[in-house]
Amino acid sequence: MIRKIYRLLFLLFVVAGSLRMSAQNASSDVALWIVDSELSQSSIVDDGDTIEFDFDESVGYGISFNHFWTNAFSTEVALQKYGAELSIGSDIGPTFTVGELDVTSFTAMAQWHFNRDGRFSPYTGGGAAHISGEFESDAGLGEPMESIDLESELTWTAAVGANVNLTDRIALVGEMKYIPWDVNEEDGAPEDAIEADPVTFSAGVRFRF
Repeated sequence: MIRKIYRLLFLLFVVAGSLRMSAQNASSDVALWIVDSELSQSSIVDDGDTIEFDFDESVGYGISFNHFWTNAFSTEVALQKYGAELSIGSDIGPTFTVGELDVTSFTAMAQWHFNRDGRFSPYTGGGAAHISGEFESDAGLGEPMESIDLESELTWTAAVGANVNLTDRIALVGEMKYIPWDVNEEDGAPEDAIEADPVTFSAGVRFRF
């Protein structure tokens, strides 16, 4: 899987290089983002009882760099950081918060843009993602929180978004991005993983140069 992703990235930048000579209206931009997220609710059955894991997401931030090789094709690298409180409950007992999850994702994507010269310009993209995290476990009873490193994963990502061009140099942008990810302690057993699969909803400002 990892080897296939590296091959995909290599092919992506080879194609981008071959398109560079034919670029029209090529440019670059840097964007600053406010990032909200939605993580999957999951459950396991233990001795006949259903245990549910749920996340209460908090707003984070991000930054990205995008370069246009042609008027419709670009490549982007982006960093996002966001978090959530993890709660555990069961069908026979109360729900309680057990700690805080901090997520960091780095993505490299190819993007295809439509109506780039217009006021409203949608786009879609796909590529590779590296996602990792840290879990601050609440020990309770006034004890300090314990920090647990989570297993990082190299996986894929897909996104859709749209730019609203205010001027030739500044645009507002909204984007939805998906990254498959199972939350697990570093070197933890696969059966202990919690499905998270974050979907992020981001709004930002692009600065072209």
